[in-house]
Amino acid sequence: MNIKLCISLLSIIFIGGCAGNQGPSASDSRASSGQSRTAKNSNKPAAPPQPAKIKPAPPKNSAAKILLAQADTALTQQSPAQAIVLLERAIRIDPREALLWIRLSRAHLAQGHTQAASQHARKAIALAGSDAVKTGQAWLQMADVLEAQGERQQAASLRRRYARYAG
Repeated sequence: MNIKLCISLLSIIFIGGCAGNQGPSASDSRASSGQSRTAKNSNKPAAPPQPAKIKPAPPKNSAAKILLAQADTALTQQSPAQAIVLLERAIRIDPREALLWIRLSRAHLAQGHTQAASQHARKAIALAGSDAVKTGQAWLQMADVLEAQGERQQAASLRRRYARYAG
């Protein structure tokens, strides 16, 4: 691995550690302790909890929101080039919206442009700020990029850390 890639990955991991998971909340520990009591009282083994689908808030700008919806449709119809055009237009309207950068990264990755996908995922991570859902989804997008680049261990590590944001 070259030095630039190592430094880049270390900085990504460091930034993720600073902005990432703060550990289980009090409600999480109460829910899990209540779940274990229920499992102890019944003879049935407890079913593993199903992760809830967490959706990030859409862009506030209505034009960007419409373009994002059109880009999502283009991606589902296997037209990443059209999605890229729509997302770039949306980003010109709302350049600080992390969700747009996540989708742009996804569209570039669908075309096999891993370098551009990586850059856009990093931008999304930086813009997500304190929004835990967008931060988690940006890191999951980075995991997809790393997987495409052959960095399976780093991708798996990010997926384990941000699994609750998969959506």
